[in-house]
Amino acid sequence: MKKILLFLLAFSALGAMAQGVDDALRLSNQNGLYGTARYVSLGGAFGALGGDFTSLSNNPAGLGVYRSSEFTLTPSIKHRLDDTKYIGSKYSDSRTRFMFDNIGLVASFKTLKEEEKGLVMVNLGLGYNRIKDFYSETTAVGGNNYSIMDYFAGMANGNDWFDMTKAEDWDPYRQSNAPWEAIMAWNSFLIDTTGLNENEYWGPLFVGDGVYQDQSISSEGGIGEYTFSAGANFSNKFYVGATIGLQNVYYRQTIYYAESAYEDNVTSANLFKSMNYNQNLLVEGNGVNFKLGLIYRPTTELRLGLAAHTPTFYNLDEKYSATMSSDFNVGTASTKTPINFYDYKIETPYKLIGSVAYTFGKVGLISADYEYVDYSTMRFGKGGDGYRFRNENQVIKDFFTNAHNVRVGAEVWIGQLALRGGYAYFGSPYNKDMELSSSATNAFSGGFGLRMDNFFLDWAYQRIMYGDKYVPFATANEIIERDVNQNRFMLTIGFKF
Repeated sequence: MKKILLFLLAFSALGAMAQGVDDALRLSNQNGLYGTARYVSLGGAFGALGGDFTSLSNNPAGLGVYRSSEFTLTPSIKHRLDDTKYIGSKYSDSRTRFMFDNIGLVASFKTLKEEEKGLVMVNLGLGYNRIKDFYSETTAVGGNNYSIMDYFAGMANGNDWFDMTKAEDWDPYRQSNAPWEAIMAWNSFLIDTTGLNENEYWGPLFVGDGVYQDQSISSEGGIGEYTFSAGANFSNKFYVGATIGLQNVYYRQTIYYAESAYEDNVTSANLFKSMNYNQNLLVEGNGVNFKLGLIYRPTTELRLGLAAHTPTFYNLDEKYSATMSSDFNVGTASTKTPINFYDYKIETPYKLIGSVAYTFGKVGLISADYEYVDYSTMRFGKGGDGYRFRNENQVIKDFFTNAHNVRVGAEVWIGQLALRGGYAYFGSPYNKDMELSSSATNAFSGGFGLRMDNFFLDWAYQRIMYGDKYVPFATANEIIERDVNQNRFMLTIGFKF
């Protein structure tokens, strides 16, 4: 139970100012399939195939497979549906957006050799692949007999009320050690001293009184990777490649939380009517990683691939602010925090990818990738103020484990038309005994392609499904269950020259 409580405090939806394990997981768990339409339609199983720009972010040896120069551009449309269940109440929220998943240029150079032995091709790649998309909208509602005001009271316990009172010459957020949530609750009259002890607090509800709870979490942004790659072809049997990935992070989250008293509880004796708590978080930063890959072609039909990714090393800047207000029969109150700025570092897990593909001449192919990721190796670096994140890094080691990801795909050619299908399985990053966790992610995809001389079009459809569990605030007595279904349509326009 102690471990579960530590995890709740580190991973709850509210209290976003302090960095928690969700910040590390958000950047490390890149289970979406983004990039070109052909890559997505084959389930991302390109580790041994190559010849596709997205492979530069997967197995860079795929760059060595190119026999000509190429330019690609991939726009897409995503529709996401979040279904929640909280204390028996269900709610659905959806969001649709247009975005660009890929733009890339490959320059291919053939060596001046009559025989294709030794170094045959040298290829350079430059472009952009989307790695993750953060756009989502999740709402959960339900009636509960345990209030977030009880949580605020627990946060305030042990702190002097005078130190939490905002005055003209006193800023409790900056000048006291009290938690910001407790300070806001005190200045919004949502907690008060018990009367028996000036450092002990309680909320304005009577025992047994319930509240109607409403929480909405909106997020936007994404992670994009700018790739700088080089690949080579040796005797049409060995293909090698390397990629330097420069990642850009933009994440904006708004959390709205509200409680209102049941109508029959709003009496002259119980003055509380409603409250709301709004949080705004902005995280921006950059990261760098290095990828190395190899493809071996023992026969004309068979290809074997191997790739290794270093961790991505992120430098992040965070901006956080919050507001809180209350409504009582006798009046209203509100307060807001100052804007908090903080910079810190995150290191994601390394990755190992093994791949196999078999081609049937000009008829088609089958391909499969296996990916190993150890999420327990995520870690925070030193914060801008020197904070070492020892507790957070220990929580990561205790609650996360390795994941086994599998991607498979097949392609059939009928003249100039290709029909494709794929499936990807991404294992859960959590230990199996975690009550708050996420399920494995399943991604089904399909599509077609059309080749016309030096011009090609690829179209793909993808459906991603997973579920997770989280709490509306750290000490909540009920869990929110969420099912996510995401549909994406994408089109790649390409030119060979």
